[in-house]
Amino acid sequence: MIEMDAATMTAVISAGTALVAVGLTNYFTKKREHEADWRKMKLERYREYILALSANVEERVTPEGQARYSDAVNSLQLVAPPSVLHALEAFIAHTSYRNPDKDINRHDGLLSALMREMRMNLRPSGHDDENLRFRLLGVPRPEAPR
Repeated sequence: MIEMDAATMTAVISAGTALVAVGLTNYFTKKREHEADWRKMKLERYREYILALSANVEERVTPEGQARYSDAVNSLQLVAPPSVLHALEAFIAHTSYRNPDKDINRHDGLLSALMREMRMNLRPSGHDDENLRFRLLGVPRPEAPR
């Protein structure tokens, strides 16, 4: 049987501990970097969705804007969790041209729910956004010539 003196045993244990520590540090660093990259990608997709939605407020609607909105919605399906997708689905159903019962208060309530879900998804340990209300801001209508 091989016997080690105390100094050799201490060196082996220290080296092993150092290797484990380096491995764990590397693992957790890579995990944090991956989570930050994922959060950044979600923020980019959420930002694009809001910009596309904003381009479709009242008199700003164009076929190009509608296509951009469709693309933004479709790309959200790649990164958004179920809570965001359910809120998005409810908002889209209400704002659909097929819905004859549109109501601005319901619209703003569904938009607020969607925005809160997006914000919560970006910072899950974040603040309480439950009371925040959101609405879309359009551009002023051009005045009729006098």
